[in-house]
Amino acid sequence: MIWVLTGSECSGKTSLAQQLHTYLGWPLVPELARGYLNERYAKSGNYRYRPSDLLALAAMQERTEAQLGTDAILDTDLLTLIIWWQEKYGPVPRAYPTQWQRQIPRRYLLCRPDIPWQHDPQRENSTDRDRLFARYQLELSKRQCHFTVCHGTEHERLEQALAAIQNLS
Repeated sequence: MIWVLTGSECSGKTSLAQQLHTYLGWPLVPELARGYLNERYAKSGNYRYRPSDLLALAAMQERTEAQLGTDAILDTDLLTLIIWWQEKYGPVPRAYPTQWQRQIPRRYLLCRPDIPWQHDPQRENSTDRDRLFARYQLELSKRQCHFTVCHGTEHERLEQALAAIQNLS
């Protein structure tokens, strides 16, 4: 099964994805946007992505996921790109719903932003993480996705994620 870590910025997604990768030994697809934006904009220091960047990232995500086996961990996926697009530009482009329908079946681990904010040049939402968390929760529910909310300490989050994975086995 594909398990996706999702949620607002600085909610522990990457840490939990890495812990699950270590514990389960499953392949881990890192957050593609971080590497892409670092490579594209690091020299200028301008991390303000453009619509063309989000379209490129969606295509990269789809190509990467097409190479996955049956069990894998994704540190974000198309859902994050959809929410970013809606937050910045409004209605999503036609390609996104089509790509959404083609996705490999997956389950989500939605990380609650109940950990301290840590500055990062690519992060831009330090004051409205709870609103964005609710947005992710609504999108997952609206799309009838199976998801588990992970919250609390790093150890508690790992236990919650492993319980969700083991309950599906």
